Amino acid sequence: MVLGAGSGSRFGGGKLLAELNGRPLLDHVLATIREAELAETIVVVGPGATALEAIAAANGARTVPNPAPEEGLSSSVRIGLAALAAVRVEEIDAALIVLGDQPRTSLATIKALLAAEVPEGRSIVVPRYRGGGGSNPVLILRSAWALVGELQGDRGFGPLIKEHPELIVEVDLPGDNPDVDTAADLVRVVEAAWRERVLANRAQVERFREVPDGIDFYAPVRSLFRADPTRTDDPVLAALLDLVDPGETWLDVGAGAGRFALPLARALGPSGGEVVALDASPSMLQALHEIADDHAIRNIRTVEARWPPSDPANARSCAADVVLIAHVGYDVDSIGPFLDALEAAARRCCVAVLMDRVPASAADPFWPLVHGEDRVALPALADVVELLRARRREVGLTRIREEARRFDSRASLEGFARRQLWIDPDGPKEVRFQAALDALVIEESGGWAISGRLPNDIGVVTWQP
Repeated sequence: MVLGAGSGSRFGGGKLLAELNGRPLLDHVLATIREAELAETIVVVGPGATALEAIAAANGARTVPNPAPEEGLSSSVRIGLAALAAVRVEEIDAALIVLGDQPRTSLATIKALLAAEVPEGRSIVVPRYRGGGGSNPVLILRSAWALVGELQGDRGFGPLIKEHPELIVEVDLPGDNPDVDTAADLVRVVEAAWRERVLANRAQVERFREVPDGIDFYAPVRSLFRADPTRTDDPVLAALLDLVDPGETWLDVGAGAGRFALPLARALGPSGGEVVALDASPSMLQALHEIADDHAIRNIRTVEARWPPSDPANARSCAADVVLIAHVGYDVDSIGPFLDALEAAARRCCVAVLMDRVPASAADPFWPLVHGEDRVALPALADVVELLRARRREVGLTRIREEARRFDSRASLEGFARRQLWIDPDGPKEVRFQAALDALVIEESGGWAISGRLPNDIGVVTWQP
């Protein structure tokens, strides 16, 4: 039984429809329950819950209405158990009661509760999270259903558990309680999901890595990031230039070779504005300086540092009217502090240029052929928008169609793919890699490409700090 009739007043309403990884919270809960293969799933909903009813139906669950959810969670539990008992009273051994706002409840947690040894005379199984938090989900055996009449208001099973310790079986579990009660809880959950994906991506690399990263990871491929600062055929740049106000200072975090920092500086120059270009790669900043010298761009300062800067002097020098990240942040595991630092540096606006799938995903077709498994996907555009909205930011989004990536030579494409596979040219997978190149690389007008790649749209995201 999933309890989904509450108003979510502490959240601000609409809680179970809030998104995590592009799906409503309730959908996550029901998908996990579906994996547990229980006999039946019901969702207790309040009046007019059409959207929740649709999510339940899509997951093979039926809904039961609670006409008076303002009476609290206890009323939903009674209504749900009555609905179960009315249909399958002789077949039901127990009911697993899950909160609809627990999107991080894992299949392992459910299985642990179902597998618990329950001594004679005990009838309620609850988790005890090592990190703390409430005791839910709850597995309540059929013999204890009569006790549900003792539940009052919106306090759930807490008082019942406290008053009847002789009935309780506790199951030790890692982590903490996965409830989403407030907007801050949702931010915590979204950031945790982001971190899990980044760490899984990183761990996958370490399993297959044959060569180390260099001290300056981008040094061998910096030429791929050079761009003409006077170009007029770049719709992403055009969207950024539309955001420029005269005399401003812009900070470009992860500026690289100045793809955007240099044309922005050209646009700001006549009005006395400037750009601060921050990057951790010395070779990228060297390329930026070379291009700036070639085009006599003087109103640009560079800072060699990671973000957020650990040096207080660097942090102070990075304050700006507008803070920009372009294809930066996908692999940042602590994304909350990263965004906090961006907002702390920005006086007027924050801007992010991000793809639907990370730029490195162009090499994803090589992974099954070389490593035998799909690449773990990093968070990208939709995940950033979702996180910002969870943080209650008003988000502006301009989408720009981007054609599949092309390279100026087969050798350039090969170098890119090799770096995204972390394989040794003299290693055991080189034969597979060369075979994958033969199978995937095609020459077409405009350069060399990877066959089967779809367009990877770009979004220009804006929000106020």
